[in-house]
Amino acid sequence: MSIRTLTAFAGSAIIMSVSAVIFSSPANALTMKECSAKYQAAKDAGTLGNMKWNDFRKTQCGDASAPAPSSQPTKSAKAAKNTTAADNQAKGLSMKQCSAKYQAAKEAGTDNGMKWNDFRKAECGPGADPVALSTDGDKEPPAPTIAAPKGVKFPSAISAKYANEPAGKARMHTCLDQYHALKDANALNGLKWVQKGGGYYSLCNARLKGNS
Repeated sequence: MSIRTLTAFAGSAIIMSVSAVIFSSPANALTMKECSAKYQAAKDAGTLGNMKWNDFRKTQCGDASAPAPSSQPTKSAKAAKNTTAADNQAKGLSMKQCSAKYQAAKEAGTDNGMKWNDFRKAECGPGADPVALSTDGDKEPPAPTIAAPKGVKFPSAISAKYANEPAGKARMHTCLDQYHALKDANALNGLKWVQKGGGYYSLCNARLKGNS
């Protein structure tokens, strides 16, 4: 047999071997990167169980395996997030939220001399509104969504003694003076300084802004 013939046979054998390797690999197997992403997604979703990486790779990343799902939150993930928020609301305010609310009440004089533990039990339990408005005038309250109780009076203009203060702080101090006057006269009709939907501060602030 000539050298040319042997060379031809050798070339054919090499081509057939390479082809065999190529076609013997799973056509749809995931790459290591895709498999790793799929493994992490299953781990984050809590669907991994006790499966280790090597076992997962063999069972979930071989032929005809689908890559990891999109990073977009699924309906289940959104539902879980909403459930977590509802659970947090049911548990009450966090220590930070309650502390801010207590400080705001103390500054406004609406804590009624209540001690921290008593305030936390009464104002920060399940379903409590995390109203934590600053009473320094630097952060204004949100616009009220409720009407003031009948008979509650509000100042019509910023008090002259606060005329040289920044607008927000001047409105806050004017409202606070009137609030204390009404509180002493028992004329608030149940309205608090800060409360869900708008307390005296937000109602008064909105009126003064409208009149300025």
